[in-house]
Amino acid sequence: MQLPNHLVSLPVGAVGWLLALAGLAWAARAAPWPALRADPTRIHLVLLSAVFLTGMWSLSATLMPGLTLHFLGAATVTLVIGLELTLIAGLVAAVVSALLFGHGLAIAGWTFLLSAALPAAITYAITRASQRFLPPNFFIYLFIGVFLSAVLGVIAHGGATALLVMALGLYDADIVWNNYLRILPLLAFPEGVINGMLMTALALVSPQLVISFDDHRYIDGQ
Repeated sequence: MQLPNHLVSLPVGAVGWLLALAGLAWAARAAPWPALRADPTRIHLVLLSAVFLTGMWSLSATLMPGLTLHFLGAATVTLVIGLELTLIAGLVAAVVSALLFGHGLAIAGWTFLLSAALPAAITYAITRASQRFLPPNFFIYLFIGVFLSAVLGVIAHGGATALLVMALGLYDADIVWNNYLRILPLLAFPEGVINGMLMTALALVSPQLVISFDDHRYIDGQ
C-alpha cells in the first residue's frame, strides 16, 4: 500500500502505527531469539528478507493515488523465517520504503499492516492448517502452503486496501472496483508463481534455511 502523506490525516496514521507497534511488540516477544543467537545465518536471513520485501514493493504500478499494484513477497518470507521474524522484517521494510520512495512515514504503519502482517498471517494460518489436516506431500506443500497462500495474500491485501481508501472517503466503491479490484487477479497469479518458484528452489537446494519445510516429512517419507 502506498498512500501519499497528504491523503492521510494524523489520527489515521497514528492508528496504523499503534497497530503496527502492537504487532511488533508481539513479534519481539515471540521471536526465537535463542535460535537466532545460536545460528547467525538466521540473522542474515532476516536482514535479507527486509531487503527482499523492500525490493518487491518497489515493483509497483500506481493506478490512482493510494491504489497501487505491487508484489508482496510476504508469503515467501514467512515460509522461510517464520511469522514473528517476518513481522520484524516487514516493519523495517515499510519504514525503508517510506524513506526511499517518498511515501512518508505517516502511512508506514498501514503499509506494514496490509503489505506484510496481513499476508504473512494468512500464509502462516494456511501452512499450519495444511500441516495438520493434509497428508505430508511435497506437492501439497507447494500448491497449498506456497502457491495458494501467496494468491490469497494478494487478494486479502487488495481487499483491505480497498476498504481503507473507501473508509477514508478517497474513492467510492465503483471507482475502486473498476480501477483496482477487478485487476487484482492479474497480480495474484504471478505472485503465486513467483512464490512457488522461489520456494521450490530453496526447498530443494537449501531446505535447512526454510523453517516451514521439513525434507524428512515431505520428501524422505514419500
